[in-house]
Amino acid sequence: MKIRHTGKDNKGFTLVELIVVIVILAILAAILVPALLGYIDKAKQQRYILNAKNCMNATQAELVELYAKYGSSLQLGDPVIPGGSTGTSGNGDIDVSNTTFAKKVLETADMSGDKKPYCFMIAVGSNWKNANGAGTYTVTEHDKYTVYYAFYMETKDAPPLYYYNGNWTKTNPRANGTKEVFSSANVIKEGPLQGKRLQYYLISNKTGKSLSGSIWTWMKEMK
Repeated sequence: MKIRHTGKDNKGFTLVELIVVIVILAILAAILVPALLGYIDKAKQQRYILNAKNCMNATQAELVELYAKYGSSLQLGDPVIPGGSTGTSGNGDIDVSNTTFAKKVLETADMSGDKKPYCFMIAVGSNWKNANGAGTYTVTEHDKYTVYYAFYMETKDAPPLYYYNGNWTKTNPRANGTKEVFSSANVIKEGPLQGKRLQYYLISNKTGKSLSGSIWTWMKEMK
């Protein structure tokens, strides 16, 4: 015997039921979308920090190798990282972005070619001969091959990251509020590294700015 279905069994949602479903979906979207966007932002930030750490570790490894080769023979005024061009700051800051050193660092960190960071710069203990206005400071041979400060931006629109005193942060440690922590001669004026004079080396630069001054103005404007 066949069972016949009546029309009542095949009726769909009413207009009110559809509206209720739509409202529920809208509420869920309002809750989930911000959380999803926040998760994506957090994942990007973690990737930026990981890549910054990789560049930093690769740089320090290359510096250790340079120390093994040239540490004892380094003369005052010699660049710790050879092959670059000196800026005009008077502190011996050097652009080494097109050197073998920079190429090896970025290849080791898997950040070469199209992956090259928008900007990556490190600072080690200064070996610069011009100490005018620097005041009292101490720099050992080990200091000259140790990274104490780094600046990293993966892309033009990525947040800037800073390495200082063994940690990565999104806050520029060069300034404590309106107070300059580093002197104009790159001597650290307070904190655990007080008294160390630094020398900067630009390893990756896609900003179009130079160490002649424009890159420092750009960095100071960052929040």
